Amino acid sequence: METKRRKPLLICSIATATIVAIAILVAITLAFTVFKPRDPTVTIYLVGLRNLGADDILTGQNVTTDMVIGISNQNYAGFKFANATSLVTFNDELVVGEVPVPGGEIRARSDVNVTTSAVLMPAKLMHSPAALEEVFESKALKLKAAVMLYGTSSFCGVKVKTSVYTECHLTVVVGKVPRGESWCWSKLKIN
Repeated sequence: METKRRKPLLICSIATATIVAIAILVAITLAFTVFKPRDPTVTIYLVGLRNLGADDILTGQNVTTDMVIGISNQNYAGFKFANATSLVTFNDELVVGEVPVPGGEIRARSDVNVTTSAVLMPAKLMHSPAALEEVFESKALKLKAAVMLYGTSSFCGVKVKTSVYTECHLTVVVGKVPRGESWCWSKLKIN
């Protein structure tokens, strides 16, 4: 008679263990596929280059140019970040400018545009013969801007410290109608 009382308990235990195992398997599968953290897509639009010419580089006066940073968050988690400053460098060693990046929040699976200004210091280029040669021979200046954004990602009420490193390579063509091109890459890291 005791085996008849244990049989429903055994069936219930096996069913519960099977359901829990399937739920864990589904959660792990979703975590490594759908909810896997993806790197954000960053694009820089140099909209204020209308004031930059070869004369500005020769005079050495600081030049402020407007820019829009487009950020596309492809994750299912939002990202809130603090203020940061990006350094603009020539040949990875000579700092020729700064770009303040205001703090903000990017919601899950959304795009945001951040408006800011870059302060370029052409006087520092005057001390680099390689920079002057590049500007006057090719009429272009190849720069790099890098920034590390620290913040928190939140998904379903769970907050995790996160950092995003972004590096953008800029080509500024100087002349009567200055223009700029950029390409960026980013790396998201959960701390």
